[in-house]
Amino acid sequence: MSYLAPPRMHFSGQFWTNPSTINNATENYNLDEVYNNEPPSDTNPNSVWWNKSGQAFFKITSGTVNSAFGKDGSMLPAGGDSILGAQIVSVIAPPPGSPGGNQTPQHGRLVDLDPDQQARSMIVGLRLQITIPSEPGVSLSGTIRPMCIIDLWGRVIGGSGSGIASAGAMYQSVLDDVQWQGIDKTKSAFLKQLYAASPRALSFKMNVDGYNGNVQSDQFAFGRVVGTIGPYVSGEPAHFLAARRVFTGAEAVAKDFPQGNSPMNAAPFQIKGTKLVIDLGNSVPTTAVNAGPFMNLGTVSAVIDPMGAKQVVTPPLFTSPAQFATQYKLTAGVFELDLGANASKLQNKPLGIQIAPPSATSGAADGLPAVQMKTGIDVSQIDVPGASAAGTKVALAEWQNGLFVDVDFNALRLQKGAPAWGPNALTGTEITSNAQIPLVATRFGQPASGLSVKVSLTTNQYQFRNDQGQFYNINNAPLSAISAPPQPLVTDANGRVAIPFSTNGLSAAQRQQRRADIDGQLYYFTHDYSMDGLQPISLLVFEDSPYVANPTWWDNVYPIFLQYARLYPAMRDLIDLSDYATVTNTAFGIPAKIQMVFGLPMSHPGYMPVTRDLSLLNLEMIMRWFANGMPEGTQPTET
Repeated sequence: MSYLAPPRMHFSGQFWTNPSTINNATENYNLDEVYNNEPPSDTNPNSVWWNKSGQAFFKITSGTVNSAFGKDGSMLPAGGDSILGAQIVSVIAPPPGSPGGNQTPQHGRLVDLDPDQQARSMIVGLRLQITIPSEPGVSLSGTIRPMCIIDLWGRVIGGSGSGIASAGAMYQSVLDDVQWQGIDKTKSAFLKQLYAASPRALSFKMNVDGYNGNVQSDQFAFGRVVGTIGPYVSGEPAHFLAARRVFTGAEAVAKDFPQGNSPMNAAPFQIKGTKLVIDLGNSVPTTAVNAGPFMNLGTVSAVIDPMGAKQVVTPPLFTSPAQFATQYKLTAGVFELDLGANASKLQNKPLGIQIAPPSATSGAADGLPAVQMKTGIDVSQIDVPGASAAGTKVALAEWQNGLFVDVDFNALRLQKGAPAWGPNALTGTEITSNAQIPLVATRFGQPASGLSVKVSLTTNQYQFRNDQGQFYNINNAPLSAISAPPQPLVTDANGRVAIPFSTNGLSAAQRQQRRADIDGQLYYFTHDYSMDGLQPISLLVFEDSPYVANPTWWDNVYPIFLQYARLYPAMRDLIDLSDYATVTNTAFGIPAKIQMVFGLPMSHPGYMPVTRDLSLLNLEMIMRWFANGMPEGTQPTET
């Protein structure tokens, strides 16, 4: 089922997030480094970057339900149901009975896995509430299960954007602990249908882009969000749609874009009955930052068997940027086509998305210089707005064999001696000694049983160059710290297999020099069906030694707390963790408050440290220090 199944609703609005940025470079973790306000570069990694006082909050500040599809799959007419026009925003109250209760009301948090892995931005504790203005007392609320970013790409083609300003991405997860208020009184037939279909949990997906990182702007830290909420079936993947998908790297695309420069991004879809339901919300580029105009791709159509019969489906999906913009706001970029008898052809044939570039007289958007292109794109190979028509091209397609393989978690934290994978595995946030990562494979939308899957190490590179001007590998050392899965793994009758990972232990003596002040090391794994847009699995392995039985402030706690105080000045404004007198102030209950937030599950938005980069060993050491009466020890003598 998932978010594309009816009954479902679509919304659009704005999000706001203020990530902290001093921790973007490993060099800034050294307690002796002096930060500066100059732009970051190969020679200046000690920059505070663009938001030194960020608190890592994530909020949906405004949202409106613009459309809904009833249980029969038909779109509700304007004014046909009170759910249309409903407001959706994030709220701070945790759900009844949640860990921590109402003691730590917080908005959601946005955190990276590690300074060396910032493409795993995870949103934790985001709680949403939907209200109907015309029906006081009627609402739907729930907390979104922690979710990591997926399908990250440089969405802005042309213009002046780069980095976070040009990024587009998806998040998908499950709305848990759903609370339905006034469901027996509401006039919304749709809301009653959604409750009947999926009363305990809902599938949630959103696209985010247009982030404004200009600290001088009155829209600083805001961005655009569109999303979809639909039914969720227990047991299905939480973080991706286990159906079908069109890619930029498929054979049909490579034929028309041999340089790997398709202007579009991968998209999930499913065939239900005779209907094609495809999510292009994160697939169409824009031509400027700050949620600028969508690129004119000309006429965009679905194609059956793009390497064979190449049957073009009519009508087209859309024919202009304005038409796509309307659909983007109305249905979050989700399109439906009734294929009729042609639907049966897609049972064993791939789907493609074809673009027919606009002509010079098409009225296409202006301003697409050959600069700031998406990584890997050569502007000379794209039929850009204003260019002559060069014939149709397949910009996205399924692989000829119809395979789609993905994992439900792409970022995890491990430490030897930590609890084994347990109930908290649902959130993918808790530190574990071993993990069983669900992998699901489909072939033309059906379970791909008996598929042999090999999992292997892959490499990533540091964002700054070394002294010789070269980028260098930043992960997978030492290999002795991680136990790789057996080879190969084979999917069961349901197209599923668990990828097991465990850690053998890691010591401080094994740290790389450039990570000398950071606990842990990164390991990246991919599999032989990792297709474009599907990021490899990232594992952060924490150190497991040495154990400190009787910690003191100066020897053990202070170095950790001082590092957090330096990296996150916003925290220091609330409580100076580097000051012994402040941390131990029982008159104001400071020790009890620190222990409370340190003791929350990592899936709770109030958990501290916000970054979730404190190992279980060090966390237990700090809690033991509190329990032992907070001994100060002897302050080191300065030399």
